[in-house]
Amino acid sequence: MQSKRAEPEIMPSEDKTAGALPEREAPLWHRSIAVILQLCLPCIVLFAAYFSYQHIMASAPVAERSERPRSARLVEVMLAKVEDLRPVIDAWGEVVPAETLIVRPEIAGTVVSVHPDLAPGGFLAAGDVAAKFDDADLKLAVAQAEAEIAEIDARISIEDGQQEIGKRELSRLSRNLTDSQRALVLREPQMAQLRAERTAAEATLAQAENALARTVARVPFDAIVVAEDVAPGAMLTQGTVAAELVAADRFHITLSVPPAALARLDPGQTSVQVTQDSAWLPGESRRGEIVRIGAELSEVGRMAEIIVSVPDPMARNPENAGQPQLLLGSFVTARVEGKVVKNAISLDRRHLRDGDTVWVMNAEDKLEIRDVSVVWRGADYVLVKGGLATGDRIIVSSLSSFTEGMALRTREGG
Repeated sequence: MQSKRAEPEIMPSEDKTAGALPEREAPLWHRSIAVILQLCLPCIVLFAAYFSYQHIMASAPVAERSERPRSARLVEVMLAKVEDLRPVIDAWGEVVPAETLIVRPEIAGTVVSVHPDLAPGGFLAAGDVAAKFDDADLKLAVAQAEAEIAEIDARISIEDGQQEIGKRELSRLSRNLTDSQRALVLREPQMAQLRAERTAAEATLAQAENALARTVARVPFDAIVVAEDVAPGAMLTQGTVAAELVAADRFHITLSVPPAALARLDPGQTSVQVTQDSAWLPGESRRGEIVRIGAELSEVGRMAEIIVSVPDPMARNPENAGQPQLLLGSFVTARVEGKVVKNAISLDRRHLRDGDTVWVMNAEDKLEIRDVSVVWRGADYVLVKGGLATGDRIIVSSLSSFTEGMALRTREGG
């Protein structure tokens, strides 16, 4: 058996400094002071820091708090001007004839001639012969009526001689004749019959002459031909439409306006400017005047109607040379001037604020809200009275937020 190897026993080391004096332990009161210092030193440092902070804050300068001044809002203004103004009504309408003539023959007959301008768009002056009918038979009727009158006049002359003879015979007869007997002796009934026959013959002659006059169709006024259906050799019956003419001296325009505008119109004194952008050159226009106001509202839109007359619509007269022509059936726009509104101010509708008020930059350069009275509301502008005077600065800028009395400025004023 192997014997276990005995491990060496570790013995406490001996101090190499044999013979040295043992270390001296510190006194208890030193150790107590050291512990106290270790515990109190952090607190002392914290208190010192706190008192230093309080001293610094107490000795630091204090800034006074003041409100930041608000800057004035930049706005644009326009100067108010009080004056006498006419409201302008924008309207549209259709050009229609002022007078229309439907040509219908009053007798039946054959057309023998037609005016060369009797065609759509042609112009006929007053008194021109539009068409002639065959008048041979009617001339014979006139001659026959004249011959009958001549024959009756001859018989009347003969009867005059017979009456002279009767007067002489009456002087020889008894005076006891009745009135009827005396009339027979003087041939008064025969003379009355002849005069009645002559009256009837005169009527027949007048009728024949009237019929003869109707074979010539004359134009009663300057006219423009709209339509025609007649030609030489055509046989027309009485009442057949031969042509349609319209007066050339003036056309009418039927305008539609809001009913509220009627109170501002003055027929006969109101000027109307007519334009047709689709056919005329820019800046071209014609002048007209109101002649009538409709008595009822239109079924579509419940609008009132006014009739405007435009003279010489085809610009045929020398004074209108170069002016644009109005065409029947065309649609035009018109600017109608109403009655004068005294002491009014014209404003863009955008510058009239809620509740019929206006923003004004007063003498202190502050916003002031003023009430005004609207006397006319147009499509793009309004006429107002009251609340404003000439020279007042009306604010035309849009402000997202505002308060009455807020400071304002303009670019000119800085």
